[in-house]
Amino acid sequence: MAAISQRDAIYSILHYLDLNNLGETARTLERESGLFFSLPYFEECFIHGEFDEAEEYFNGFTTVHDNIYSTKVIFELRWHKFLEALEDNNYEEANELLHEELTTFQPYNQNLIAQATEIMNLHDVSIYLRLQGYGDLIEARTAAMINIRRCLGANPRLVGKIRYRIPNHYSSGGLANLALSPPPVVLQIPRASPAALQPPTTPLLVQVHFRLVPGFGYWVVINVIRRQDIV
Repeated sequence: MAAISQRDAIYSILHYLDLNNLGETARTLERESGLFFSLPYFEECFIHGEFDEAEEYFNGFTTVHDNIYSTKVIFELRWHKFLEALEDNNYEEANELLHEELTTFQPYNQNLIAQATEIMNLHDVSIYLRLQGYGDLIEARTAAMINIRRCLGANPRLVGKIRYRIPNHYSSGGLANLALSPPPVVLQIPRASPAALQPPTTPLLVQVHFRLVPGFGYWVVINVIRRQDIV
């Protein structure tokens, strides 16, 4: 009888843990082994605003500068955390996030800090959300998760690792059923230098689509001009 592989053994352990409602232990094993990535858990964290938990889990598989897909995912986590702080009128926290966490992405978008500061100066994040066509942050997160999911699927660090279905896990995020793996998506984003990811020159609050601003201009152009080609 052939010896069981480490990957098969860990998968069997994860299955047992999930069946017995030991999800926290299962997610820790996934993160520490780096062999399996739970998409339902990650997107549930994102939709419910548990951004630190989502980033900690994601960091078990990749880092912010590994590739453009990892960069975009972590940007979304930190950007939505920034928006949530503004919604809670916690401008001190928002300012800390701006200068301690969002500055990581400034090489990809030199206007990032100025754009985020402009949003802070509105003193009402709902104005920004309405300009981007969303009623609230939950709606905005759900829309952003569609793009994040595609980035996760295209990330070379996650190839063959994503679990789309987890026993005894029922997501309340209102997203599509993940019982079947979604079809592969080919991203039309060049693996280029940060200079190739500069944002468009149009004003932030007029033209740029919420899901992908204020960073990564090429992605934003696709969303605005050719929505059917959203990556």
